Parts: sequence; structure tokens; C-alpha cells
Amino acid sequence: METNETCDTSESKGINEFNSDESTPTPPKSRTSHDNATKVQIPPTSDTPDARPSADPSEVDAKPIVWPSGSSPSDPISVPTGKDNKCYALEGTKKVVIFNQKVFAPRLKLNPRKGTEIDVKSIQNTFKSLDWDIDLYNDCTVAQIREVILKQIQLSEENFAALAIFILSHGEDNGTIFASDYPFRVDHDILFQLAADKSPNLAGKPKLVFVQACQGQETDAGSNVTERDRRRRHTSQDSTSTYKIPNYADFLIFQASFWDHYSFRSSETGSWFIQSLCSSIDQSGTDEALFDILLSVSHSVAINKESNVPNRGHLDKKKQVPLLYSTMLRRMYLKGPMSKSLTDESVGVDSPELEKKVTEGVSAIKLEDSKSKKEVSGSQRSLFKRDKTGDGKDCSVM
Repeated sequence: METNETCDTSESKGINEFNSDESTPTPPKSRTSHDNATKVQIPPTSDTPDARPSADPSEVDAKPIVWPSGSSPSDPISVPTGKDNKCYALEGTKKVVIFNQKVFAPRLKLNPRKGTEIDVKSIQNTFKSLDWDIDLYNDCTVAQIREVILKQIQLSEENFAALAIFILSHGEDNGTIFASDYPFRVDHDILFQLAADKSPNLAGKPKLVFVQACQGQETDAGSNVTERDRRRRHTSQDSTSTYKIPNYADFLIFQASFWDHYSFRSSETGSWFIQSLCSSIDQSGTDEALFDILLSVSHSVAINKESNVPNRGHLDKKKQVPLLYSTMLRRMYLKGPMSKSLTDESVGVDSPELEKKVTEGVSAIKLEDSKSKKEVSGSQRSLFKRDKTGDGKDCSVM
């Protein structure tokens, strides 16, 4: 049985002619919170441009940030991860923030993003099982998104271990994403605000941004290739107190599609990208670093997925590949010893004793795993394991 094929793009014709009878948006919903987070009501905003002059100084974009008491931008920032540590030490609250955009202002001529609630549920289930706190914001305006970033993250006095932001919406090229009222930029409105000098509570900590949205209106027809034997070389690189880090270190941005290209989503099963991401995390082992998991996501989407829209030739039999940017300085683990909040007062987070215990624990896991498998790297194992479960047919209902 075939269901509607949809793409997370801002195009008002072509693919968006589907669902044209359901383009009336609902008012922005209040932010809902999960996993012991407090509820914060975001007041609705009027349908006006962000650049509109306002007498209220709180609405001025250039308003200086008021730093939490006891700190200033010039003070050294205490971080839990040692300078030469190979992995991030996750001490404190691991936070997920979801900006889920389903309906949009009529003048934007954007169709409702049917199936996005399936992606939201998958994200919640996956990260809740990993002991992350989850905050969900539905159908926010640009002003509301900026307010969340400022008040709930930049000015928060909460001790964050790591932050993961999911943006589920329509999009265009150049990193433009649509809120319910106007477009915004991921770099300007999200990334720049989370830099170490603007969000000192996140300095030296992983900041993950996942974007499920089209990056344009191009499609990828793919190319046929023939496999041949080839040995892969594995290299390792060692990472090298008070020390200085770049403000834009420790970022990871993983978006659903390559520049200027469509990303595909099903009204019944969710998007290729988010579903592959959550499935890969769920099936990952305790010895798999985040980069290995994300590599398997890219492999799954790129190899196992192909669109099936025979009544839309320009969207039929098309491919999709996620795009990863990273300034991460260390490995990050979602499971296993290094994924836990380190609160043992008897052992410092940077102590040789703790690092030895973690190293021994990970080594034991790898040794035990290697007994049942041939000599294959962790990233290759993750790819093979997950590919066996995918038959490549789920894309037929996209």
C-alpha cells in the first residue's frame, strides 16, 4: 500500500500539493516538559516581523546577556573533562531540546508536516532510555525559539553534561529553517548562541544539533557502482591545568540531507533520518562511540533508502545522504561507563584511578565481544549489524 510521499522543504508547489486541504495551522502550543523538567509557558506572539521596532527592551536582539551570579565572561571556566582526556566526561544533566514544527502560518504556504509526531516519539523513547532529560516545544515562533535558547540554556544555572537539540521542520538552502511564523538560521540563532563565550555552562561539553529539514529542492538520483575488494586502513589520532579552547569547539551538527537537497518523511513511519538515527542508537553497543553510530546512520539512509513516488517523477527513485559537521575534540559515548554522570566524590573525574577503571571496563567489553566475532572494527560491526535488519522496503511508503 502506498502513502503520501513528502519532503521537508519550503516549496509551495509540486510535492507540497499533497495535503493542500490541511494547511490551516493551529495556534502555537505551550512548551511541554518531560522527565522532571519544570513547565514554562511561552506567551503567544503576534504575527509580525522580528525586525519590528519595539518599546520593550527585552525584545531587542542586541540586549546584553546577564551572566549568572558569581561568573563573568573573563573568568576561567571549570570543565569536567581533562585537557588530555580521550573521551568527554559527562557530569551533570544530559539535556534534549526538541523544536517540533508541524503547522505554519498560512502566508508561508507550507503544508503541515504529517508524521513528525512519530519522529518526536522515537526521539523521546530513545533518549529517555539513556537517562537524558527531554524538553519538547511544539510550533514555536522565531521569537519563542530564541527565548528558549536564551533563558533555558544560555542563562540557565543548571549543570549540563551535554546538550542535544533536534530541529524538525521545513527548510531551504543556506541553513534556513522555518519556525511557525518566519524562517531562522541554524548558525545564527542556534550555533552562535551556544558557543563557549556565550554559553559558558556548555564550554568543553558536547553540543549536538540534529536537523530534520530539507536543505533545498534538488534531488539525488544516485549512481550505480560495482563492489570490488579493497582493504581499509585504520588510523588513530591521539589528542593532546588551565588551557584555552576555541569558542566553537565541541559542536556536532548532523543534518538529514546534503546542501540544497530534499529530505524524505512519511506520514505513517516518520522521516528516514530520525528513524535511522534512533534505531541506530537503540541497537548500538556500549563500546560504540557516537561517531561510529552516526556513520551507521549515514550508511543506512544512503544505501538502504530510495523513494517510491511513481506519480511524481521528479521525486521517484531518489536517494538521500545525511551531512555531518563536527568540531568535537574527543569521543563521546551514549552508553557504557563514559555515558554516566560522574558523581563519585571519592574519585575525581580527571583522576588516573577513574580513567583506569573506565579504560579497563571498555577493554573488557571489547575483548568479550571479539570472542563471538571476527576481527572487525566497532564501526564496521555496527554497520553490518544494523544493515541486516533493514530490508530497504520501508522507503516505499514514504
